[in-house]
Amino acid sequence: MPEYFKQLPIRLQLGIATAVLTLIASLTLVFLATRSTQYITSEQAKVVSVTLAEQLSSQVNLALLNKDNLATSAILNRSIREGWIQGATVSEPSGNVIAKAGTKTDAHQTIPIEIDGRVLAQLRIDYSDQMASHLRSQQWWTLSGLAVIIAIAMGALAAQIGRLYSRALEALKQQIPQLEDTTDTANEIRAIETRLRALPLDLLAEQVDLDPLRPHVNQTVISLVSLDALEHYIATLNEESLERYTQRLYQCLRSAAQLYGGKIHVVRQLCVAMVFSDQDSRRATTAASQASLLLQMLCKKQEDAGQLKYQVRCVLGQSELRPLEEHSFYADLYVQNQFDQLQQAFEQSGVLWIEHSLCDEAPFNEGYTLGPIIDGYAAIVGIPPETLELLAEQADQAHRKLK
Repeated sequence: MPEYFKQLPIRLQLGIATAVLTLIASLTLVFLATRSTQYITSEQAKVVSVTLAEQLSSQVNLALLNKDNLATSAILNRSIREGWIQGATVSEPSGNVIAKAGTKTDAHQTIPIEIDGRVLAQLRIDYSDQMASHLRSQQWWTLSGLAVIIAIAMGALAAQIGRLYSRALEALKQQIPQLEDTTDTANEIRAIETRLRALPLDLLAEQVDLDPLRPHVNQTVISLVSLDALEHYIATLNEESLERYTQRLYQCLRSAAQLYGGKIHVVRQLCVAMVFSDQDSRRATTAASQASLLLQMLCKKQEDAGQLKYQVRCVLGQSELRPLEEHSFYADLYVQNQFDQLQQAFEQSGVLWIEHSLCDEAPFNEGYTLGPIIDGYAAIVGIPPETLELLAEQADQAHRKLK
């Protein structure tokens, strides 16, 4: 694309581009129409020549019957002077020329001259399509001129429509500050591009990088799980047995977390976090508490089925950020201190604690029995019977899948 065209305003670019495309489309239609007309006029010329040949044959048949060659030549010369026929020839069936007038052309018609069913001679007339060509040429220039007028009109209309876009872009350009060392061009888009390049976009990009944190700012409940039994087996089991034990422990954690829409992450030595967020039909606090209870039931069933201990303890706390996910580096740093605080609950007796800020929220205010708040944490000492029944059924189903 030429550089001078790029510098033109948007409205002129739209007008010129529309005019050129319209002209190309219109000239294509004119070309197709002319070709179609050429075929039609050629066929019409053939029909006219056949008619003239029949009329001329009816005029010369009497002269041929009398063998009057002079009369035949006179009739042929008179037909040529009428302008349509360029040449005419009457010849015997054997090919001998009886009478001839005018000149021969590429376009001709030949018909027999018959009298009483007997062919006396052959009549050939030669005609020219010069008149038809002249008419086609006039038609071509007329339609081409009309195509140019239509292209100009469409270009002007497109330029008027483009004026609306030019005004909008001009208003947008005025909102971008212009530095002293920059010069605007007539093209609005290139002027905006020039002004943007002169701005310190690197600094603006650093602010945009913070946007991925926004989806993670929501209510999240973390269940920190202490793998107490694993600590005793690290030094006593061999590597193969320890790997089987940790794999079975991981299956219990994964089953409990996935059933309630949580995710598990190793966050400390011998500590695993199960992270839960509010869902459409379940609160994060409910999911975290029931998943923690289900985990302890699954571990108890593992102990009953074997000789090893699977003792775990859990403490629930809430976070304003959802950690341990992609693009959540800030959230991961933010929650480290909270992990340290949650670990302090393990210094008390009991297997399941909650932060004091969760005591007044569902489901802990709906049938759960809580112990006294000590150092900011309360132990769960009583669970509603319907919740226990539900968890027991879920534990049985999950335990059968683990076998």
